[in-house]
Amino acid sequence: MVERGMTTITGFILAAGEGRRLRPLTLSRPKALVPLLGVPLLDLAVDQVRSLPLNALVVNAWHRADEVAAAVQRRMCDVSVPVYVSREKRLLDTGGGLREGVRLAPASDHILVHNVDVILDADLRELLQSHLATGAAATVVLVPTRGPLTVDMAPDGCIREFRRRPGQGGYTFAGVHLLQRRVLELLPEREVCSIIEAYEAALAAGMDIRGVPLAAASAWADLGTCRSYLQAHAEFAVREILHHRRLGEAQAEQRRRRAALRDTGVTCSGVVGLGADIFVSAGAHLHNVVVWDGACVRQPACFSEGVLPGGEIRLSPVTETRQPDPRVFASLGMDPARCERVDLAKRGSGRAYARLISGDRSWIWCVYSPERRENGAYAAHAEFLRGLGVRVPEIFLHLPDCGETVFADLGEVDLLQLQGGAQVDSLLQAAEQAARLHVLGGRVQQVDELPLQQPFDEALYRWECDYFREHMLGAVLQAPPQHWAAVEREVHALRDLLLAQPMVPVHRDLQSTNVMVHNGMTYLIDFQGLRLGCAAYDVASLIYDPYTCYPRPVRDRAWRHYTQCVRALDGQAMPEGVLQAAAIQRLLQALGAYGKLWLTDGLERYRQHILPGFTMLEAAAAESRRFPAFLSLARECRHLAGLRLGARD
Repeated sequence: MVERGMTTITGFILAAGEGRRLRPLTLSRPKALVPLLGVPLLDLAVDQVRSLPLNALVVNAWHRADEVAAAVQRRMCDVSVPVYVSREKRLLDTGGGLREGVRLAPASDHILVHNVDVILDADLRELLQSHLATGAAATVVLVPTRGPLTVDMAPDGCIREFRRRPGQGGYTFAGVHLLQRRVLELLPEREVCSIIEAYEAALAAGMDIRGVPLAAASAWADLGTCRSYLQAHAEFAVREILHHRRLGEAQAEQRRRRAALRDTGVTCSGVVGLGADIFVSAGAHLHNVVVWDGACVRQPACFSEGVLPGGEIRLSPVTETRQPDPRVFASLGMDPARCERVDLAKRGSGRAYARLISGDRSWIWCVYSPERRENGAYAAHAEFLRGLGVRVPEIFLHLPDCGETVFADLGEVDLLQLQGGAQVDSLLQAAEQAARLHVLGGRVQQVDELPLQQPFDEALYRWECDYFREHMLGAVLQAPPQHWAAVEREVHALRDLLLAQPMVPVHRDLQSTNVMVHNGMTYLIDFQGLRLGCAAYDVASLIYDPYTCYPRPVRDRAWRHYTQCVRALDGQAMPEGVLQAAAIQRLLQALGAYGKLWLTDGLERYRQHILPGFTMLEAAAAESRRFPAFLSLARECRHLAGLRLGARD
């Protein structure tokens, strides 16, 4: 144990950074005041460093420095040593910031440095004891197996190199380190510099820079990006906290807040971080969301994959005049005055899309309405699919508090627009992506926590049939009731067959226009309808698509390829006849949609898909050989459609 009189240590919290990678979170507050488990990062860092015998504490500030200084002032009563705020006139980086800031504090032998955006559950007294015992110029905490892994350490604990290529070093610099104050003399003369430059100069001079690997039982997180911010909430919400007192208290408080919120009728799933004094309307669903202090959510909508900042949160309707939130431009580094916007064709209910172009860069901006809960789940589904290795557009920004998403621009070519061999090759790729979704997604134990849509159960299958009867048989074909009565028995048999299959995550609308092709690779889009169901429904949507009307040899090839991919993933192939049964069910839904979109919604372009839809329905029924009544219905309806639509039979 180190006695206070034996050595002097100045604590230093690096909190000056702008937090660009944490945007949009740091647009409204400094990085130091972003909360983890409801506690500002600055508070967590202060609580950690004060476990050592400090003679002073310095916090540097540049971005939103007044707010950082005010926060430090409010917390001074929690610290028993003098606290100083080093205001930087410009951002000096870690080395320049340390050199400038320690001048404010009394002279000391050593400096304990803690990055404010690093969370470390470890006993820093062990770090101090190791540092003093070896007499090293600096001792740094290292993380094995995680992070960029750029630090190379010899077996004796001496660091050999700090900046190896990512993945080649074996360790990651944890952002917590102890150094002899004289090491700062090795910094370059220029004002802006990194502390790593001083460490490299020390190594070149033959001085020891030693590493202390983090124990397996200890926890660490670098909150440098929005994704890592959410992941840190996931880790520290459930992990046993061994050393960090304030973090342990925050963890317990989060459990209490989550239970209280559930008691009011709010669904919480995945990662949920809850601030103080919040209100969330009953019926809302929070999934992988952090809610900051004072947030008021009055809409019973689905909010996923992001942060709900403090204040009143109300999603506005989607209108033609809706403009991107200013945070979109700031987060992507765009000048709104120089950004070109190109509106895209409307796709789906309550959603609008536009291409944002800035110089040689472009993104797709989506604004969605909370009226359809599936819209708020899109980001969560994208993260889930990405984790399975399914190719989906990368999301660069999601603002759940205003219903806006920015994702990668994959161009304008979808599977429907391709022809010949290129189309078939992309079809096979899409089948492979579907196999990954069904097999790997079916193995995820927490899949039921996702904000999925209503599963394919008896009620949903019945609704799809009624949808067909109302909008196609009735509204478009004006067919007598006996047309449907003839297939009633087969409807039950078809439904029972599909319900007997394993329930796995399915896309729900895997048609050709929802498969984008970019640089020769296929990507799935419009997956907000993700739900549990029979895998064959997706495959049937893809290969019996009325938009493409693939000939049977192509359908058979795609089906064989899908089955091979399923087996390669150690999945189980579907029984014979399930694909065709699913195709019949899917085509009933699709034809019902074409009728509604044409006659009710006034979208004339869907009229052209009705005859091809019945052609595919006839093909599926004929190939199944189990549903003769559906085969007759398909033929009769195709004839009626030809007459009603003024086309040849």
